[in-house]
Amino acid sequence: MKKSTLAIWAPLLLFTLGAEQAPKKSAPEPKVSVSVSLGKTALWVGDVLPYTIRAIYDHDVEFALDHLKKESLALAPFVVRGISVAQGDWSPNKKLLEITLQLATYEIGRSELTIPPIHLYYFLREAGMGRKETQAVTVQVPAARVGLRSTLGGGQLKPRDSKPLGSVDFAWIATAFVFGLVGLSFAGTQAARWVWTTARAPRAKRRPLARHARDRLVHESLEKIRAIGSGTDEEVARFYHEISHCLRRYLQASLGLDALCLTPEEIGRALGQAGTNGSLVQQIRALLERCETARYGRDGLRVARERRDEVQASFEKTITAMRSELAG
Repeated sequence: MKKSTLAIWAPLLLFTLGAEQAPKKSAPEPKVSVSVSLGKTALWVGDVLPYTIRAIYDHDVEFALDHLKKESLALAPFVVRGISVAQGDWSPNKKLLEITLQLATYEIGRSELTIPPIHLYYFLREAGMGRKETQAVTVQVPAARVGLRSTLGGGQLKPRDSKPLGSVDFAWIATAFVFGLVGLSFAGTQAARWVWTTARAPRAKRRPLARHARDRLVHESLEKIRAIGSGTDEEVARFYHEISHCLRRYLQASLGLDALCLTPEEIGRALGQAGTNGSLVQQIRALLERCETARYGRDGLRVARERRDEVQASFEKTITAMRSELAG
């Protein structure tokens, strides 16, 4: 009886031990990873909000971007003012896709708005002579929330109620004056401490990418800019957009500065804090302001077409100075 029992339980025991020792398989890394970022946490009615979608994906992935047009994107309550797309290498095994939408809204009476989710489509291409293409795969960009500021005060507006004048209490005034002096002294002490700490703080440290990666960025941007014509308003607008985008991406790659979401004035202050040459800071800021005027000014495109050659020469001179000044 004991032998038959041992013959039954021995295989079960061996199977259990083998199952415990089997290695656990880790979940495969996704083909596409999507994230979003907002240029502002809150905006006024009519403001332009930079909304960036970033996708990091494998080399066998190919995105279909034909549906990303101002006329076809339904992002109510937002209106799409502009779209820019940039692609490049992220790492030896990954590629990067950045889609920046310029959004505006005219909603009122709400404290928060939601940017609806967006669908991206991509294909997987198999290596080989035929390069077989799979069916389209959908990836959803998550919704994002942004605050909405209002110039109107809360509550219903009404005329001031009539109120009789009260008597003056000098003791209360004296007490308030003393407490005000104490508060001002405390605030002055804190402000002096903050100024002292800021003055002694080290300057911003640079976190450059590899030199060859930045040189490749400049080379590709110059080829793209020189190939853009000037026959239509769309070509002129794209010319100034590519100059602005190249400058901002080079600053981001050289200093770790999130220049895609900053104004020219904010970029100038950040470069000054990083110890950049003052003359170069003025050139960069002037170029970025010209691009902003050409793209969003009332008569920007007409004037921009006339000064295209001058702006291109100034851009090439500035980017050469940046490669020398920000080399790391």
